[in-house]
Amino acid sequence: MPNWPTLRRRRLARELSKLRESIDMTIEEAAASAGISPSHLSRVERALVGVRVPAVRALLQTYGANASTTADLLDAAQASTQRGWWHRYAGSIPDEYATYIGFESDATRIWNFELISIPGLLQTEGYTRSSLHGGVARLTEEETERRIEIRLRRQALLYRDNPPALWVVLDEAAIRRQVGGAATMAEQMKHLAIIAALPHVDVQIVPFAAGAHPGAPGGFVILGFTDPADREVVYIETMAGDLYPEGDAEVRSVTQAFDRLRAMALSPDDSASMIRDAAEELS
Repeated sequence: MPNWPTLRRRRLARELSKLRESIDMTIEEAAASAGISPSHLSRVERALVGVRVPAVRALLQTYGANASTTADLLDAAQASTQRGWWHRYAGSIPDEYATYIGFESDATRIWNFELISIPGLLQTEGYTRSSLHGGVARLTEEETERRIEIRLRRQALLYRDNPPALWVVLDEAAIRRQVGGAATMAEQMKHLAIIAALPHVDVQIVPFAAGAHPGAPGGFVILGFTDPADREVVYIETMAGDLYPEGDAEVRSVTQAFDRLRAMALSPDDSASMIRDAAEELS
């Protein structure tokens, strides 16, 4: 089973590292107190691996953490060992994609720009199937069906209690390209209009008339979380693999690009009209 990182593991890693550094203790000294190897603790502090609750308790005692901090971090350690629904698909999806699903499930804010396709959270089954058939990967029918199942499972977060605030900006090309043919695309446009009307969802279209824009290099996602200490996660899918830029300058650049795209796009109401018109033209 892959050891996919999660938001909880990142939070635990950050806090453990801060506590150790606050008392000027080396990784070697801290690891000895917890009965784990220095290399393992180093990987824990970089959120590369998980750590058992007893080891976390021993570390917190060594660091002199107060009762409140101890309770919070033990809860985080316990939660970080729990498997999300996506773990059942281990081996069926790339590790980077599974990592993204984990972050997405914890997000309270999702900003997504797409250049030529409808985002996975907003896709119909027919659109997803056609996209997968026309994609880079040569999938078997079994693999295709499993990817469809995963994508539909992801969409459940839009209907859960306290769903994330979703803001999607699409280039007009995304609603004009007939993925799967006119009938499939008409169904997709109608579905997109329904989702866009949800109170926690905003959808905007950057029209062709807007000309060049900062989203030309391709799509991206910015995930935000409740705790201000949890840094935003930027996700960029490329043919060469999925990227998670973490530098402050890189994250700031992507965020500024999204802000500019929102400013260049049609308003949500005008965008909804364009989507409905596109559905009628295809019907």
